Amino acid sequence: MKALLRRLCALVCVGALLITPTFALSVEDALDLLERSYVNEIPSKAYEAETLDELFAIIADPYTYYMTKEEYQSFLSSVEGDDTVTGIGASILYTKDGIMLDSVLSGSGAEAAGLVSGDLIIAIEGLSCENANEEHRALLLGEVGTVVHITVKHADGSVREHAITRRTVALHNTSVTAADGIGYIDCDTFGSQTGVYFSDGIKKHDRQVRLWVVDLRGNTGGYSESAVKALSAFVGSGDLLYFKSKSGFVHRSSCHDTDLTDKPVIVLTNGRTASASEIFSGGISGRNAGIVVGSRTFGKGVAQIVYDADNSSLFDGDALKVTTYRFYLADGNTSDRIGIIPTVCVDSAIAPEVASLLCAEKPAGSSAYLHLILNGLDFYVNLPDAQASHAPALNALLSALAPDAVVFYGENGSERAATVKELCSLCASPVPDRSFIDTSQSAYSDKINALGVYQLVFGDGNGMFRPSDTMTRAEVCCLLAQALGITSDADGYFTDVPSGSWYAGSVNAMAALDLVNGVGSGRFAPSGTMTQEEFLTIMGRLAEFLNLNADNYLDDHPLAMLEPLECYQEFSPWAIRGTDLLANFCPHETDEQAGMLFTALDRLEPKAPILREQAAATMYNLLTGLGVLSY
Repeated sequence: MKALLRRLCALVCVGALLITPTFALSVEDALDLLERSYVNEIPSKAYEAETLDELFAIIADPYTYYMTKEEYQSFLSSVEGDDTVTGIGASILYTKDGIMLDSVLSGSGAEAAGLVSGDLIIAIEGLSCENANEEHRALLLGEVGTVVHITVKHADGSVREHAITRRTVALHNTSVTAADGIGYIDCDTFGSQTGVYFSDGIKKHDRQVRLWVVDLRGNTGGYSESAVKALSAFVGSGDLLYFKSKSGFVHRSSCHDTDLTDKPVIVLTNGRTASASEIFSGGISGRNAGIVVGSRTFGKGVAQIVYDADNSSLFDGDALKVTTYRFYLADGNTSDRIGIIPTVCVDSAIAPEVASLLCAEKPAGSSAYLHLILNGLDFYVNLPDAQASHAPALNALLSALAPDAVVFYGENGSERAATVKELCSLCASPVPDRSFIDTSQSAYSDKINALGVYQLVFGDGNGMFRPSDTMTRAEVCCLLAQALGITSDADGYFTDVPSGSWYAGSVNAMAALDLVNGVGSGRFAPSGTMTQEEFLTIMGRLAEFLNLNADNYLDDHPLAMLEPLECYQEFSPWAIRGTDLLANFCPHETDEQAGMLFTALDRLEPKAPILREQAAATMYNLLTGLGVLSY
């Protein structure tokens, strides 16, 4: 266990936010440790704190906190996620008719008795299990080697008695199974052995499958090195993760193993998919090994180290967790704040069913099908099956496709290119339309509507985007805060941004990330009209925040080199570097001659107002140019 504590880890533990510890560590010692390693500047008020409660409240980092001995042990257990249980060896669901077996554990007494998922326990030791609850579950538990008698109603309607010997069964944080050509990995946390579970499972089942599905919904993280090892099983060797300290030093987390499969991967995510899970899901997408299906992830892009008795004499069973690094994924982008934007953005509850549609084999004969190219990979949907048995999932899938998604419709042995707009009639499905009703005449229509599909912009709430409108400085902050999925309750950044105003949370969130500045004298001028050069400066800062390599570009292109260039003569000096970054730094190839700008550099009007359509097009070009949005 001590070896684990020396590892660099990317962790999030939601439950830890509720901790109210009895402190053994002094404020002075805590500040000394923070000065050594905390990733951000320590607020000056922190040095006035009299208690650790006050100190951590001022630091205001949900991932930097103190743990008592008991809380630390609980924390380690939650990260590992492995355990043992003594009983019949099955996960169960309570129903009004009895205890339903959700799954049967390998090596369990239930497995030895031939029980399977879907079987219903209707009595235990002759006691009815109607309206099943915890009291009935307790009857299944007991000492190793003892026998429990249960009455089971099987799927075929038969009712049989079973005598099951209780066994101790290991519960792992990861399970790997395969059925009907699909490999399924259910991972609850990235503990120290999770990478091994991935590798062993893929080696065992890969020949039987044509596609892998990895379920990371609700997986709030764990050890970064375990996520890297699991990722390498699908993408092979290379630098798969980067850690950047406050000083700017970058540590690379590399893997030298070869990949264990060349099959595509579908990763399932939700809003609680965080930290190490984002390292994995973002790595799969960034390395074009698969796609992400579900809802946007949590957005934790910082890593912590743990100070404890193993590395500091200040502790005796207790510990201090400190945010020490920002991390960047295999493609150089961070998940911090913005999370992982799914390739197919659907409600996480229906994500498994949507994934199952994408796992279909290419239908033979005359059967109709869809051929989707997502993140450069081929996926097929059997339309008759989808329409007959999975209509809601089909509708969700179709409504999640961007206007310019690559789609083919196949039937009678041939296929043709189709537009997303055609799919409603081709698939005979009432597909919800996520596009805006007033963008058809805009030169940037597809880009605006793609952002709408991915729920990165929301328009005015009445189905309209108002593409030709100008934007105030407050409105720009709200637009970008929506796209990043952030807000802030912090106050006091600007004297003219009143607390509680409709834009305060967005302006303050953008200021906290150093993406916006004021106009002087502590003012922000929220109602002022934003110009093109002001907007491009903010977007340049956003590119620098999102991508690790943007810093290198800026270092190689100082203002002194750019300012004399003719193309920047109409720009204010403070706007040149951000604009140049957008124009020339574009890690992913696009069809744009303007890089990540909304138009060619020589067609910009720096002092003119930025229009909503221009702002949206720039945002789209930035997210796709960096690879943050990849479909």
